[in-house]
Amino acid sequence: MCLSLTMSLSLVGCSGKGTASAPKSAAPTGTLGDPASETIGGLSLGATPASVEKLLGAPATKSPPQEMGATGEFVSDWHWTTGETLSMAGSTADAAPTVGSITLEAPSKLTTSRGVGIGTSRAEVETIYKQFLGVGRQEGEPDTTSPEQLIIGSVYGGTFFQFTDGKVSRIFVGAGAE
Repeated sequence: MCLSLTMSLSLVGCSGKGTASAPKSAAPTGTLGDPASETIGGLSLGATPASVEKLLGAPATKSPPQEMGATGEFVSDWHWTTGETLSMAGSTADAAPTVGSITLEAPSKLTTSRGVGIGTSRAEVETIYKQFLGVGRQEGEPDTTSPEQLIIGSVYGGTFFQFTDGKVSRIFVGAGAE
């Protein structure tokens, strides 16, 4: 089985409003194997541009929409200097997009629905998400857990934690493979 990883590293360097310290999101109502049930600083998959900009302000940069061969969606990456990147997806290049994935990196202060943010230790993440470890993985899907990565849910849709020196360095919510 061949997995096409679609997560992208983002370098953010322009100015934007962002949030210096956002409140913890409400706990998700669904299973965390479903990325739509996780929220980041009040943001969720499927959120509209208006709701995104209400929470984060206008993005510092927006890439032009590009058609994704695997999904047929048109995706534009929106970046904030505060460490957030949202992939905004629409059915056409001119369609109103919605949040397709959420990425956090330093210096973001946003947290998951359970209070995990950049700098949280791996031990804390594993304790906080203990009941969801291994849940949501599809039959035959490889376990991609390593010292550098922990996925809550599935590579096809979940919350991905990346670690550097035992601390969260990146959080991604969405589909990492198609």
